[in-house]
Amino acid sequence: MNASRILEGRPVAEALQALPRLFSICGVAQASAGVAACEDAHGIAAIAAERARRRILVTAETVQEHARRLLLDWPKLFLDAPPKLDELAAIHRCLTVVVRALGGRIWQGEAGTTPPVLDLSVAGEQLQQLDAALAHAFFGMAGADWLQIRDGEALRQWYRRTMTVAARTLRAVEDGFLATLGRSSIGTLPPIAAGAFSAILDADATDRFSVRPEWNRNACETGSLARQGGHRLIVDLQRWHGNGLMTRLTARLTELASLPRRMRRYLRVLQGASSALPFRSRGGVPEAQSGIGIVETARGRLVHRVRLCNGMVERYRIVAPTEWNFHPDGPLVRGILGLPVSSVQDLQRYVAMLVVALDPCVAHEVIVEPARAEEL
Repeated sequence: MNASRILEGRPVAEALQALPRLFSICGVAQASAGVAACEDAHGIAAIAAERARRRILVTAETVQEHARRLLLDWPKLFLDAPPKLDELAAIHRCLTVVVRALGGRIWQGEAGTTPPVLDLSVAGEQLQQLDAALAHAFFGMAGADWLQIRDGEALRQWYRRTMTVAARTLRAVEDGFLATLGRSSIGTLPPIAAGAFSAILDADATDRFSVRPEWNRNACETGSLARQGGHRLIVDLQRWHGNGLMTRLTARLTELASLPRRMRRYLRVLQGASSALPFRSRGGVPEAQSGIGIVETARGRLVHRVRLCNGMVERYRIVAPTEWNFHPDGPLVRGILGLPVSSVQDLQRYVAMLVVALDPCVAHEVIVEPARAEEL
C-alpha cells in the first residue's frame, strides 16, 4: 500500500503537519511538495519571496544529505577509513543557523496566521561560512573555483593532488578500476510538465506508477546525474565512463559545489522583500479540486498529488525518487546485471557503492541467496 494513504481522510492542516514526521527521509522536501500540492488544489499561490524561502530550506536539506553521505559512507566504502564527523558537524552548524534564520519550517499554518520573521543578515553570514566549510571538507578550494574543472583530465589532476575525502574517493575509484562500475543504458529522467504527472497519477487506480514509475515505458534515473548532465565535466566523463561510478560520484560533487551559490540567489530575492512575509495569497477555494507539488530533493525528483474535498484529503499519492532509481528494471538493477565478481564480498561491496552513488538517503542491506552465491 502507498504509505501516503495514511494522510487520506484527514483535514488538510493535519495532513501537512504530519508529512515531515511520516516521511522522515528528506522531510523538508516532503513538506514543501505537500504544501505546494495543497496550495495548488486550493488555488493558492505562494509569492516569489516565500517560494525563495522554501527553496533555500529544501536546498539546505540537500546540502546536508549530500554532505552526510560523502563524509559517512564514502570513507567507509572507498577508503576503509573512519567518518569525518568534525567536518560534518561544521557543515551542520552552518545549515542549522540558516534554517532558523529563515523561519525553520516549510508549513507555517493556515492563511492569516503569523508569518515567519526572518533574519536575512544572519542567513547571509552563515552561507559564507558554509562555503568555507564545504571547501575544507570536499574541494580544497572554493566551490566556485572547483566548478571551473571542465574535463576528466583536469578532474584527475585535482584528485591526484588533493587530500579531501572526495578527492581520495575518486582516486580510489580510478585505482580500483571502478570508474565504469554500474554503467548501463538507462537514461535520466527528463523535465516533465506538472500536467503530465497529474494526468498519469489521476489515471493510476492501482498505484502502479507510484511504486514502479516509468516514462515513455522506460525506467529512468533521477538525482544529481540527471540534474548535472549538462555540465561540461559530466558530459566529458559520460563519454569515457557512461553513467558509471566515476560519473555519478562526480555529479554529486558538482551539485554540492553549486548549491551555496543557488541559496545566495534565492536569498537575494528575500532581501528585496519585507522581513515578515505575507507568504500566501488566497484565491477561491473550490468544493473539490486536485493539486500537484514537484520538488527536486537530494535523491531526485519528488512528486505529490492530492485531491481535496471540503477541507479534507480525499486522495494522496507520492512518487518518490527511490521508486525511479530502484525500479526492478532501473539503474541499480541494470548496473548489477552481468557484473563480474569473484566473491560474495565483492558483490556486496560493489552493490553498496552503487546504492550510495544513486541514493544518498536510504539505508540498505545486500543479501545474496545461497543458490546464487554458489554460482560466484
